[in-house]
Amino acid sequence: MNVLFCTSSYYPAVTGGAERQARLQARELVRRGHRVTVVCPEDAGLRSQAVDGVPIVRLYRIDRWPFTRISYFVHLFWWLWRHVREFDLVHVHLANIQGDLAVLVGRRWRRPTYLKVACGGIVGEVHRLRAVALLTRWYGFRHADRIQALSSEITQELRSIGVRADRIVEISNGIDLDEFSPVDRSRRMELRAALDLPQEAVVAVFVGRLVAYKGIDDLLGAWQSDVGEAQLVIVGATNEHLSIPPGVIVREWVNSARDYMRAADLFVHPSYADGMSNALLEAMACGLPLVATEHGGTRGFIEHEREALLVPARDASALAAAVARLTADSELRSALGGASRASAERYGIPPVVDQIEREYRALLVHGPPGKGSRGLPSHVDLRKGRRRGRTEAF
Repeated sequence: MNVLFCTSSYYPAVTGGAERQARLQARELVRRGHRVTVVCPEDAGLRSQAVDGVPIVRLYRIDRWPFTRISYFVHLFWWLWRHVREFDLVHVHLANIQGDLAVLVGRRWRRPTYLKVACGGIVGEVHRLRAVALLTRWYGFRHADRIQALSSEITQELRSIGVRADRIVEISNGIDLDEFSPVDRSRRMELRAALDLPQEAVVAVFVGRLVAYKGIDDLLGAWQSDVGEAQLVIVGATNEHLSIPPGVIVREWVNSARDYMRAADLFVHPSYADGMSNALLEAMACGLPLVATEHGGTRGFIEHEREALLVPARDASALAAAVARLTADSELRSALGGASRASAERYGIPPVVDQIEREYRALLVHGPPGKGSRGLPSHVDLRKGRRRGRTEAF
């Protein structure tokens, strides 16, 4: 298959969870013999290039508010209009306005469209697009051939705006279980020395953007309470407006926080809303016990007192009490951390891509539910399992 990914950014630019998932999936699809091209905005002077065997097309945008997004979407629409027929289907990672544009152009040129909704709740795509829904009428959501929901919460949000259930598929995020894995105490101490972290403290790590919905104010509030001897390390873009309590270590955002997680004793996730947090899955894969808030993005794949101590969102006192409990109980940390790693093994990237690949095939063979075949691109021959005139596997 020849697949087009639409993303809001792409490695080596600073990326969020949706874009990290796009890279993992692109690499796995290429490993399986498919072709993937990524289209995204220019970022920090980066130009079009190939990464991991994946061509990246970075489109120009005006780097001045309020023209930044408008200029990119205009450019994206024009690029899609000229190039979408070169691909078998379009996969949009983060179903914002780019999803509406991709679905509009895809329908015009009879190319299946696959949208991923990356987040639920107050910061999710469904909620944020309400501001323009009177104009767009939820066009992307209503007409996409398939929509990937990360959780039942997202499925319910999609159903509430009239998306048919047979167009929705629940598929989780995936992780590289080789890259994110536990280390022994000796290696943990080596990493702490390399990262200039305290050697003997119980280190709690938070990874994420320092924005309100990530619960950063509750996290800092908890550390002004009694959390025992825990040392907090925040890995995220700095924010000069935050009041950082004494003793809290703040580090710049990195595209992979693996070494910080391997150097830590526990992971703190105080977010109010998620789809399925990449950082949370990565921490689990590193064998870290969790202190996390219970909401639609954690409910269903994290169990209280099994992998995590779950607390109500927006409750700094409950967060502090849970951290203090884990700090004081090394046996509990060990038990929850072991369960975290075992649970994370269900979310390796190959089985996730297996499910996505099946949805791609179904769209190319049958088209959207209830409409029969939509007609395949002329270069795709399903009977022979190859492209006409090419030897690559379908």
